[in-house]
Amino acid sequence: MKKNFKQIALATFVMGMTQSVHAYKYVIYTDETITKKSEEVAEMMKSTYPFNKFDVEVEIVRVSPEELDCGSSLGIDRLVTCKNSDSIQAQAARRGGDQAMIVKNMSKWGGSSSVGGGVPVITTGTSSRAMLHEYMHTLGLCDEYEYSASEAEIYCERERSTPNLAYITPVPPYGSDPEAKGLHGGSIPWNSDILATTPITTAGQLGTGAVDFKKQAPQNNTTIAMVLAEPTGLYRGQVCNKAKTPRYSWHPGGTSTVMNNVDAGLGAPLERIVERLLISKGVDKKLQFAESEPNVSDEKKNEERGGDVVVDSKPQTSINDTARGLFKSFFSWIKELFESIGRSLSR
Repeated sequence: MKKNFKQIALATFVMGMTQSVHAYKYVIYTDETITKKSEEVAEMMKSTYPFNKFDVEVEIVRVSPEELDCGSSLGIDRLVTCKNSDSIQAQAARRGGDQAMIVKNMSKWGGSSSVGGGVPVITTGTSSRAMLHEYMHTLGLCDEYEYSASEAEIYCERERSTPNLAYITPVPPYGSDPEAKGLHGGSIPWNSDILATTPITTAGQLGTGAVDFKKQAPQNNTTIAMVLAEPTGLYRGQVCNKAKTPRYSWHPGGTSTVMNNVDAGLGAPLERIVERLLISKGVDKKLQFAESEPNVSDEKKNEERGGDVVVDSKPQTSINDTARGLFKSFFSWIKELFESIGRSLSR
């Protein structure tokens, strides 16, 4: 019995360690003198569903404007990018970070990110919720607002569906809804979320309906998924209406989301999609009802306010992606080992 107790105690200790090692770490780089906007972003990432279900850490790192080197791009004033974003991501990795973010001290509204990767950027003149929009780009989601003609020339040339956007040209009339689903189901990224009882046609025309962009999905700061206001389906969007050759775009939900208006919430369909994307990136869910606090380094503290610590850009230890991956793999193995021991003891 004494031996079993030691095994259980060690298993509990190691499993506790793995939870810390497995935390997904966001590193926010900023040239703010007072890091108010960065702290707002950190708080938003901790409180917004479904991000608040996951075991994450947040660190705020203050750097010089030259280290970021940000400005407008492609002739679009609000498209603010940073030339040193690749270097910033590498620095974040050396700090043990998984995802870098940039908050640029700039009074004008702006931001940017690359769909499916990169470092999301917002300015201090922008709502902190814009970081949610830009980070969701990094996860692979596309804009849902209507592009201007000049923007459409840039973004609507390639026919590429994303987790929240499908380009499907209708071929009406449809004899039945099953016929439409059989024809187009493979082109709908969220097809598995559409119930068999939810139609994707209306009176022989393609579409569950059109997105009501005047109706915003509410922000969700609880730990419970939104109740569907309408079923996940195929809703006509507007993103490429002003392209030289207008294109049919479709979304999973029927209301305006944060990918259209940063003041909106995700809405139930996008909550489901984002949760899957985070899991696919290896982000672990935290224990039910456990609170996630931002983890900011204690090294070389420059300033402390409200529990968030601002540090300089030199990491205390050099932890690269490979080392971090080895730590995670090792502790995952240890965790599985002691779970196996626990199952043996319960027999």
